[in-house]
Amino acid sequence: MPRRLVRRLMGTLRYILRRLFFCACLVVGVSLILFALINAIGNPIEILLAERPGMTDEIVAEISRYYGLDGSVTDRYLTWAGAMLQGDFGTSIIYNQPVGGMLVTFGLETLKIQVPGILIALLASVGASVLAATRQYSRVDFGVISAAMLGHSLPGFFVGILLILVFAYWLGILPSYGAYSTRSMLMDSEIIDGLWHMVLPVSMLAFFNTATLTLLLRASLVDTLRQDYITAARAAGLPERRVVLGHALRNAFIPVLTYLGILFGLMLGTAPVTETVFTWPGLGALYIMAIQQLDYPLIMGTTMVITVMLVAATLLTDIAYVLIDPRIRLG
Repeated sequence: MPRRLVRRLMGTLRYILRRLFFCACLVVGVSLILFALINAIGNPIEILLAERPGMTDEIVAEISRYYGLDGSVTDRYLTWAGAMLQGDFGTSIIYNQPVGGMLVTFGLETLKIQVPGILIALLASVGASVLAATRQYSRVDFGVISAAMLGHSLPGFFVGILLILVFAYWLGILPSYGAYSTRSMLMDSEIIDGLWHMVLPVSMLAFFNTATLTLLLRASLVDTLRQDYITAARAAGLPERRVVLGHALRNAFIPVLTYLGILFGLMLGTAPVTETVFTWPGLGALYIMAIQQLDYPLIMGTTMVITVMLVAATLLTDIAYVLIDPRIRLG
């Protein structure tokens, strides 16, 4: 194996290990801040039972002991962090169910609309960006930029309400809320019924994300097409399609990776808007209910999952930078 390749591999390995250490420190720091903020409010059991007469101090103490709230702050944090590392996020105070199981159940419903929305937006933005960048200053370019700026400027909830108004209220062809019908009208098929309910939430997510990705990728692609190596590739007689898709698009995509990493990492964090508009039974809606009902184990568990997802997405984005562009220095 060439010595230069070995040095590159060792540098990449050291870079990944440094990033892993930094990510671990970041997650620990967030957990400390979160735990401190929650405990600064006070005993959640006493707060929840403050307006319920008839609860004696013995009952409050017993409930606090059941949820592990009777020890010192340090002991409670170490117990919570140790259990969380084992996948145990505690028990929901309001629903009296394991938080981990609730995160999986509701999280899958969120991913069911978030992942297709991001992937559709990515494909649509690539096509629109290539079309606009290769026809710079034309009517096509102006139309793509105008549509993207309009989509980026509109609030997400407004787009969702508009979709409901047009396709559910005026046309009556799509359901306006929920993940499933109480009584399926599409050949009693749960799969078809579920896909039918996904159309509007996925469309809202795809519309907003396509606009932002198109603006980013089009600007990056225009700049890349002006580089000397693109001119050299054209002068060498390479087909224009190969020059754009094989050389320019790959390098123009690098700045977009940052946004994609944040987008995938915050899939659960940005879910409340979409799920509130469409009454979707996902983790975002559950998070809002947990905050309204002061369900501290559920709030802490959801926040930590969102943190880990964002940190992991950022780490994978950094690694992707190195793999896509070997010019990036690892030192």
